[in-house]
Amino acid sequence: MNGRSIRAAVARGGIASVLALLLTGVGATVLAADHAVDIAGFAFSPGSVTVTVGDTVTWTNADAQNHTATADDASFDTGTIARNTSKSVTFSTAGTFGYHCKIHPQMTATVVVRAAAGGGGGGATVPPADTVAPVTPPAPSDLGGLAVLGADRPGLGGRPGQARAPRPSDG
Repeated sequence: MNGRSIRAAVARGGIASVLALLLTGVGATVLAADHAVDIAGFAFSPGSVTVTVGDTVTWTNADAQNHTATADDASFDTGTIARNTSKSVTFSTAGTFGYHCKIHPQMTATVVVRAAAGGGGGGATVPPADTVAPVTPPAPSDLGGLAVLGADRPGLGGRPGQARAPRPSDG
């Protein structure tokens, strides 16, 4: 195997590593999503929405009266949402967030925020991406289909590892 063949084998291993990472989703870009909550008839709909860290929830008020979407733990507050307008909150922390309308406290709902894929648990690890499987050089007598004539027969002349064509008298 010559230097070019070894480089090609290493390159194939590198390409295989990159393809494996892409196919397993490591390094893939995850796009944030927008989730809608309607405010109508003095109610939030849906009453519970499940999102992923990085996603945005947008509240749209269809009532004639003003409303808010205010977290029970004060972690977010849209402020006043007037008729036919919207307000949004992007969630950066996993958890379950109960919320209410400050103006009409009987209006309640929940946002459940899940950790993004591959994160949030602290226990998951990603194997290093720069590892390439070692390439084992072939034995001297197996050079990818090339024969070294006389390499295993003493007395045929030449230095070790030097090949020469057999003579008819070598028999």
